[in-house]
Amino acid sequence: MNYGIVTEFNPFHNGHKYLVDTLKQSCNDTVTAVMSGNFVQRGEPACMSVGRRAEMALNSGVDLLLSLPVPYVVSSAEKFAFSGVFVLDALNCLDSIAFGSECNSEEKIERCAELLLSKEFNEKVSEIVNTGISFPSAREQAVLGLYGEELAEVLRTPNDILGVEYVKALLTLKSDMKFKTVRRTGAQHDSSEGTENVRSASMLRSALKDIASLERFIPENSFSVLKKTAEEGKLLDFEKFELSLLTKLRSMSSDDFRNVPDVSEGLEYRIYEAVRNSVSYKELLEKIKTKRYTLSRIRRILINSYLGITNNVVANNVPYIRVLGFNEKGAKLLREIKKNCSLPVITRSADIKNLCGEGERILKLESDSRDLYSLLLKNPDICGKELTDKIIIR
Repeated sequence: MNYGIVTEFNPFHNGHKYLVDTLKQSCNDTVTAVMSGNFVQRGEPACMSVGRRAEMALNSGVDLLLSLPVPYVVSSAEKFAFSGVFVLDALNCLDSIAFGSECNSEEKIERCAELLLSKEFNEKVSEIVNTGISFPSAREQAVLGLYGEELAEVLRTPNDILGVEYVKALLTLKSDMKFKTVRRTGAQHDSSEGTENVRSASMLRSALKDIASLERFIPENSFSVLKKTAEEGKLLDFEKFELSLLTKLRSMSSDDFRNVPDVSEGLEYRIYEAVRNSVSYKELLEKIKTKRYTLSRIRRILINSYLGITNNVVANNVPYIRVLGFNEKGAKLLREIKKNCSLPVITRSADIKNLCGEGERILKLESDSRDLYSLLLKNPDICGKELTDKIIIR
């Protein structure tokens, strides 16, 4: 079986290793991952560059790593999931997508996805949103009111929420791929708790100042990459990000904010005033947050503002496939992909030169965002790394 996963590996840890190992039950099974780049879906910079995270994943069993361009990453869970599945479907050689799940019920996930695509459900959500609450809360209330507690519970856990979105994408694309759930083990997403050797990625990120303390939570071959990255000063310096973000936002007008994805209903004025009256990232988030606008949505708006992503920049669908790295099994799969893929496949600089239109515009945005990210490292990089970094071969 050839499996595909949509992921961030921020950073790669034992929970990710468990997912990969569970899928690879025979020597012929492969795992292809489409991964966020230097910025992640929660609306912040990744803890280390896309290349270092790809290296960690390849060292621990992932066969082929693909990059999801930044505009599709720093968007809603629905768009992030759809874009990731769109890329995997375009490869035309995968049998199934897979994802971690709290409920681990493929039947519940599929039923929930079908219901969320129904006209009845969307009309109910619109009605509830108009009362002034956030979209996630409105969605849960709509499912609870129309379909009962059993399905509403699915939309209360983060991996199941993304799982429903993955299946919605499969249904929308009329994809031939199937899907498989793997029970989420150990720490829950963004949890401060865990088991003896499993912690959530957010907990690991919070402990990056003490690399040695993370060793038992990260596979040995991946930990060596993390340790080297830290020694070379190539981990994210969040204080640099905070200053850089506030600097950029203070240069923007309310009209600039109005043209950023997910800004509506006069939110641009609230953001503008908050920017001018905040001296920290945390304070800024608190001043913008309301009952209607969640912190996750606000973080994504701010990171889109920071990166210069506007409503007229983003193509509807991902315009190309960017290869980050592969092993021997991944190389074999890649040869098949190049024969069957419905999108241009970028593996070398010559492929980049052949892009035009939307593809060229999105790649430039990706390159510009990498240059910004490079300045946020403890030991910054020069410009142009996005177009000069070599594919990782294992």
